[in-house]
Amino acid sequence: MNASVPAAAGGVEFPRQYVAPDADFGTWATAEPYYRELVERKVDSLAALERWLADGSELEACFDEEGTRRYTAMTCQTDDPARQERYLYFIEHVQPAAEPWRDRLRRKLVALAEDIALPARRYEVLLRSVRNAVELYREENIPLLVEDSKLRTEYQALTAAMTCQYDGREQTLQQMARYLEETDRRVREETWHLAADRFLKDAPALDELYVKMVALRHRIAQNAGCRDFREYSFRAMERFDYTPADCLAFHEAIADVCVPAVLQLAAERKRKLGLPTLRPWDMAVDPDGEPPLRPFETDEQLAAGCSRIFHQVGREFGRIFDTLRERGQLDLGSRKGKAPGGYQVNYAEQRLPFIFMNAVGTEADVRTLLHEGGHAFHSWACRQEPLLAYRSAPLEFAEVASMGMECLALPFTHEFFGAAQPRATRHFFEKIVAFFPFMAMIDAFQHHVYTHVDAGLESWKDHWQQLTRRFASELDLTGLERHDRQSWQKKLHIYEVPFYYVEYGIAQLGALQVWRNSLAAYEDAVAQYRHALALGGSRPLPELFQTAGCRFDFSPATLRPLIGAVMEKIDGR
Repeated sequence: MNASVPAAAGGVEFPRQYVAPDADFGTWATAEPYYRELVERKVDSLAALERWLADGSELEACFDEEGTRRYTAMTCQTDDPARQERYLYFIEHVQPAAEPWRDRLRRKLVALAEDIALPARRYEVLLRSVRNAVELYREENIPLLVEDSKLRTEYQALTAAMTCQYDGREQTLQQMARYLEETDRRVREETWHLAADRFLKDAPALDELYVKMVALRHRIAQNAGCRDFREYSFRAMERFDYTPADCLAFHEAIADVCVPAVLQLAAERKRKLGLPTLRPWDMAVDPDGEPPLRPFETDEQLAAGCSRIFHQVGREFGRIFDTLRERGQLDLGSRKGKAPGGYQVNYAEQRLPFIFMNAVGTEADVRTLLHEGGHAFHSWACRQEPLLAYRSAPLEFAEVASMGMECLALPFTHEFFGAAQPRATRHFFEKIVAFFPFMAMIDAFQHHVYTHVDAGLESWKDHWQQLTRRFASELDLTGLERHDRQSWQKKLHIYEVPFYYVEYGIAQLGALQVWRNSLAAYEDAVAQYRHALALGGSRPLPELFQTAGCRFDFSPATLRPLIGAVMEKIDGR
């Protein structure tokens, strides 16, 4: 992995070869001539085809970076009308104009591949992707996809504006979550209700928004010749290696393996806290009565501590992260107007990662930055790849990069937790066990909604409550039924990236395999991890897992021993 960094967009390390250095992709008039030239260019040899692909990748990288920069600027301050206007202009007037041209380029590649013999191993993944996109493309869906993007922006604006007045100041909901770790149960209950009631205030608006989204997405699917949006999503997300039925079977495995483990942990928590039942505000506090772990106070302390950890996992990782800090590629702290959540994106032309999160000084924030750092290292590992399509991996493996880094970092988290490291590690593994049932709920909810579109909102909420009873029975929700009925609204993936959640479960199994490999031979496990990251998206998903030393499998045969190993770690064995 090369730790050098380009000086500027289109600068020394990755200079533009095809696109003019001063070309501004904020307007369609700039981009159109390039797309037209590529569509009309004569390609009559393998060398000419590979040059054509390289030029197309450069064009798409320039175009992609323009949209990404506008998106990150908007999410960093959603209450800035100018930033929102710039982003909406791009997704309404620039991005849609490229779609018909991209379809022509994909069709041209499919036709060229019939006449020009392409090296199979190099291009099989690309051609599979392109052929799938050609089959799925419908021009009438372009304005509908634009409308869907605008609705996602509405969700971000609604949730980013949510604050509570507490402890003498206005606080974001992310900041309010800190109080759920306090040992004073009255504080936990009070702050939980404040945050939950604030979300309920906008529940009608969020309901209306979701109904619009589901109807719109169903139309998109039907236009594309798909039975429903689930079928459309599986194809659009290129889930070539598993099916909806496999996901439903995964849910069953989680119910059989993980739910009993969660109940076991809940029983122990209830006993230690001396409570008859566990309420939602009892799940983040330390059950032994220890004060909350507050591993840092400032964004700089968070970044500096993670830098030290990354250097110990592998010096290359530390150098890369330090470069991102120096280049201003981190926006870590929570503030009013900032979109919720965390993400890592890649500025495609510079091939430079950007990390966004809402840190408030908690233990979870450390995990989040380690996680997003893993994504950044993944982007960096394949930045020398000439094809843009291969500079990102399938989501199921992209999350192995992030969750795997969380696991590889475990031996070095004393940098934040000191003598409390064993407690923090136990928390880490407890959250993994609890995550699987929650993931199953989010995924199963979407399977139900998009295959029961006509059932309507209240029926969807009924199903959600059935899922909470099945997968979250450790919680006493008496008197909180209204909150429970709306609690799915807090998961941004349901609104912003539909069906993108099961990947976390699949990837967590990969990450746990990386962890177990590291217990046997740490340096070998890190080397396998790095090797797999460097493949980007150039190989099929099962091969990426195999390269990382993992099985691509989410059956009970894989799940059960991994959860068993995690429970042993929690028990201190």
